[in-house]
Amino acid sequence: MNIDDLQAGFRKKQFTPLDIAKFALEKAKQHPEVFIQICETEALLQAQQSTQRWLDHAPISELDGIPFGVKDLFDIEGYITTRGSKLFTDPANSTAPQVSELLKFGAVLIGKTNLSEFAYSGLGLNPHFGTPTQKVDNRDYITGGSSCGSAAAVMKGIVSFALGTDTAGSIRIPSSYCGLVGFRASSSRYDNSNIAPLSPSLDTTGPICASLKDVCYIDNLLNQNTTSVPQNTQFKLVFDKKFCNQLAMDEATKNAFFTSIEALRKHGIKVENHRVNTLNQTLELVNRIGWLGSIEAYVTYEDLIKQSLSSIDPLVAQRLKNSNRIEAADVSRLYQQRETLKRQLAKELKGSTLLMPTTLTTAPLLSDITQSVESFNEHNLKALRLTMIGSYLDCPGIALPNGLNSNGLPTSLLLSQCSGNDTELLRHAMTIEPFITSLFNQARGNNNG
Repeated sequence: MNIDDLQAGFRKKQFTPLDIAKFALEKAKQHPEVFIQICETEALLQAQQSTQRWLDHAPISELDGIPFGVKDLFDIEGYITTRGSKLFTDPANSTAPQVSELLKFGAVLIGKTNLSEFAYSGLGLNPHFGTPTQKVDNRDYITGGSSCGSAAAVMKGIVSFALGTDTAGSIRIPSSYCGLVGFRASSSRYDNSNIAPLSPSLDTTGPICASLKDVCYIDNLLNQNTTSVPQNTQFKLVFDKKFCNQLAMDEATKNAFFTSIEALRKHGIKVENHRVNTLNQTLELVNRIGWLGSIEAYVTYEDLIKQSLSSIDPLVAQRLKNSNRIEAADVSRLYQQRETLKRQLAKELKGSTLLMPTTLTTAPLLSDITQSVESFNEHNLKALRLTMIGSYLDCPGIALPNGLNSNGLPTSLLLSQCSGNDTELLRHAMTIEPFITSLFNQARGNNNG
C-alpha cells in the first residue's frame, strides 16, 4: 500500500479512498494486537470526502485518501490516549497537531496503534493489548518496539504509514526488524505537543513507511519542506570500521552492513572509514552512569509507580522502579556531557552522514524474549544498543532495509546526521536508497528462489 500506487489507483478510478478505508478498517479489526482503538466513523467520513475530491479531480495533497495509523501516545479528540496501559481512562479533548495536519491534507486515520506500555521497551511486548508479531516458518518473531503496532500496521499492509515516537530507538528498531523505512526526526523538526511523554528531553517522532519516498511525502507536509534528490553524489558517508567490528552483530547483519558499503562505493558514492570517537564515548558514559531516558521516565511516571505498580506490565514496572538510583550529580553530568558530545560529533562528521547497522541482530523469537526477566532485559539492551547513541545526541536517523538472514528476517542500515540536519540526511538517503533497496530486493529474490 505505498502512496504512489494508491494515488495511481485513485487517479485511474481503479478504486476509491472509501474502498481503501473499508479494506483497512476490516483488516485492522482482524488485528486487535496491532490497533488498540479504531476510528471507524471518522475514517469513513474522511474517506467519503476524499473520494469526492478525487472524483472532482481536486485532491488536496499527495496524502489525500491515504490510510494511516498513529501510535497510541498521540492525542485524538474523543479517544483515550492509553499509552499502552489500562491505567488511563479519560478521552483527550484535542488532537495532536501532527495528526491534525495530516487530516487537513486529506489523509485518513484508521486508528491508534499498540506499543510497549508507556513506550518503555525496545521489544514491543504488551500484556494488556497483545503483542504484534511476524510469523516466519510458523514461528513468532517480534516486530520490535516500542512502536510495535505502528510497524506491524505497515508491515501487514493495513495502512500506508504510521506515526511513531522514538526515545531510544522506538521508530528505528521496529523498522529494522520488519524490513521497513523508519525516520527519527530531530526533536525540533515537528510539533510534538499533545503526545504523551516518556523522557521529555529525548522524545521525538517520525513516520514508519514502506519506502523512503513515502517518508518524504509525510515530512514535506509536516515540515512544509520540499526534499529533493541532489543532482550529483558529491557528499560523503562515513563509518567507523573499528567500532563496528567490536559490536556483537549476528553474521547476517554484519555481512549486510559491509556489503552495503561496497555496493555504495561501486556506484560512486564516497564512503570513508575513520574513527568517530563520540560513538564509544557515548556508550561508555551510559554504561558508567546510566540512561538519561530511564531517569526521566521515572520522573514522568513516579506517581503511578508508587500508586499502581501492580497494574503495570511487570517487565516495565521493574525497570522503572530501578531507574531512580542515580545520584543527582551524575544526572547533571549526563545533561552536560550530552551537549559536549553533540559538539564533538559535529566536528568529527564535518557534515558527513554516519553509517552503522540499525540493530545488532535480526528480530528475535518471541519465545526467547519471554523465557525470563533476565532474557527480556538482555534482549532489550541489545535492541537499543546502537539507536540509543543517536537518541542521546538527538541525531536524526533513517533505517533502511538492506538484506535478509537465512530465515528471511530483515537486516537494516542506519543513516544518521547531527541534530537539526534532517533535510541533508533525507537527501543523502534518497540518493543511496536505490542501491540499498536493490540489495534488499536481491536478498528477497534469493530467499524466495
